[in-house]
Amino acid sequence: MDWSEVVRKVAILAEKTGYVTFDQLNELIPCAEIEPKDLETLLAALSERGIWIAEE
Repeated sequence: MDWSEVVRKVAILAEKTGYVTFDQLNELIPCAEIEPKDLETLLAALSERGIWIAEE
């Protein structure tokens, strides 16, 4: 799956704070079922852009 659109939307949300919350990320993930490999790819892409995920 191509996660570039999700990464782009997350980058917009994280522009001011440098992070997104788990709730925000869950809203942006397009499907209910995400494979572990896909999640690793998504998290790596966010990390490369300096975007972190926060609980709140």
